[in-house]
Amino acid sequence: MSIIYFARWILLENGEILQNGALAVEGRTISFIGSRSRARKNASDRIINLGDTLLLPGMINTHIHLEDTVLRGISRSSDETFASWSAKKQTRINQHSKEQISSLIRLAVRELVSNGVTTVVDSSRSGYSEDVLNDEPVRAWIINEFHPQDASLEGELSTKFIEKRMGKAARPQLKKGIGPYSLYSVSPEVQKRFLTYAAHEGIPWVAHVAESAEELQAFAEHEGDLFFQITRKRPWPFGETPLGSLYYALEQKLIPSRGICLHCNYAGAAELSALASLDATIVHCPGYSELMNHKSLPIDVVLNRGVRLCIGTEGECAPGSLSLFDELYLLKQQYPHIPAVEMVRWVTQNPADALGVGDRLGSLSEGKFADLIGVRFSWDETADILDEMLFSDIELVLIMIDGQEVIVNY
Repeated sequence: MSIIYFARWILLENGEILQNGALAVEGRTISFIGSRSRARKNASDRIINLGDTLLLPGMINTHIHLEDTVLRGISRSSDETFASWSAKKQTRINQHSKEQISSLIRLAVRELVSNGVTTVVDSSRSGYSEDVLNDEPVRAWIINEFHPQDASLEGELSTKFIEKRMGKAARPQLKKGIGPYSLYSVSPEVQKRFLTYAAHEGIPWVAHVAESAEELQAFAEHEGDLFFQITRKRPWPFGETPLGSLYYALEQKLIPSRGICLHCNYAGAAELSALASLDATIVHCPGYSELMNHKSLPIDVVLNRGVRLCIGTEGECAPGSLSLFDELYLLKQQYPHIPAVEMVRWVTQNPADALGVGDRLGSLSEGKFADLIGVRFSWDETADILDEMLFSDIELVLIMIDGQEVIVNY
């Protein structure tokens, strides 16, 4: 038995809009996309007419810290350094019990899904999100992060230790990745163990890269609050690095082919070209970067250099909802010359390609997983429908994950 949806618009894999189309789902996958007249219908099929609805691939939030959502509404003060804020943030998280954090993670996951996110990539230090994500109807990657405080364990960060920390995912829709929290978190020697492990297991490598001015200062000048925090209990492990953390990481081959680099706010044009040659991905979190007063990622340069771009919400201290639609709205205001269809790829096809599942996820095409959303909004027939969507107050009428209707309001 199939479920066949009729919709006024369907966003196709090539970026074109199919008008008055049909999409059929059988089991976990899409079995048909085309005009309504070509849709084969059997007596046992369930037919749903969605009317003036646009069907899109389910959105992929390529970066969030679910455990940090316990800090919602608590923001960094204007006189607080990024390093001191990060340390204070972790102290506040540690004041909550596992049960409290897990409960808030569950709320955040459901908020994400209700905003059209069907896949979430969670950068986790505690690992608390795994039990929650096992129970929630969402596709997920859990990225096990290693933090600066883990540096005291460097002697113990053997392959066996890493394997124990990683564990095995409990269901097919839940997968894992690995990486240092940032390029300064652990020594280059330990970072290379992560690279070897990720390559051997065929899993994503993910890290925060060139996120803050303080990171650039620590590497280039060996000064500042972040440098002080790194060297309080251990010598500076990176040697002379006058050109900054990203240049150093590229020179030392600490960023792998197809690595996923978070933020990269302080990346130069030559470094972006080097990332493009590695087929690496940059994940931009525009609302978060603005909130933290980070330099904005130079998106035009990123695109001109051919780097794959994705979007995340980060999660911590989010002033509003965890909505990728909100992030795209912000970006469309900042970059009106970039077509909306390109921006939609940043939360659909590009993340799927970055995670190595572009052949099964990230677009609406036959044979791919049935992860999709249906949206309604006010529209002008003379305007680009995706532009209209990004500037509208949308209503989500359908959210499907892995062939299962999770939210329906049609």
